[in-house]
Amino acid sequence: MRTFDDSDGQRWQAAVLDASYGVILLVFSPLHGDGIRRSQLQVVNLAEGQDWIAMADEEALREQLGAADPWDPSADPF
Repeated sequence: MRTFDDSDGQRWQAAVLDASYGVILLVFSPLHGDGIRRSQLQVVNLAEGQDWIAMADEEALREQLGAADPWDPSADPF
């Protein structure tokens, strides 16, 4: 899990999630407020996703956040 600031200064946490059928998601949660977001991470498996998030700089995280879609995990688990 990583914590970073978006371009507006809002704090976010990003985490890698192993979804179904080999899909690896990057899930973003704001530290204050609502608005969970997700994007598919283009990696082969969870271990590669964890390596990606560990090595990603904040700009890469902001780019992924910008491409992420709103997500309600209670309505759509993956």
